[in-house]
Amino acid sequence: MTDFSVENIRLLIRRAAWLSILMVLLVTLVPIGWRPASGLAPNIERFCVMAAVGALFAAAYPRRFWLIVLALSLAAAIFEPLQYIAAGRHPSFRDVEFKSLGAAIGAVVGYAVASVTGLMENPPRPAPEAT
Repeated sequence: MTDFSVENIRLLIRRAAWLSILMVLLVTLVPIGWRPASGLAPNIERFCVMAAVGALFAAAYPRRFWLIVLALSLAAAIFEPLQYIAAGRHPSFRDVEFKSLGAAIGAVVGYAVASVTGLMENPPRPAPEAT
């Protein structure tokens, strides 16, 4: 039977967060024809994807809110120039702005979810053994 404890949920969210940023890196490095498209404007796609990544990281690590916002903004700034190695890709500072804004707003949402759902609470620690 599946155990839906807070610790297991937190672990699942952490894995999803790291997988999501790896997927962003992968999609950044592939040629433009391989990039998934939703039909929305590209800047809206960038914003929404990074908002989801930010929400996952903030829900997984709610006590590291500012570090998450900074790290995801830096990741966007580092990933963007990597597009020069992919055929047909055109990196731009404007893309970094949309991705960073999405990451920050997503982190706010993830932090709020963690606060409301109890993911923010410290896990109980076992009592020390008496000697």
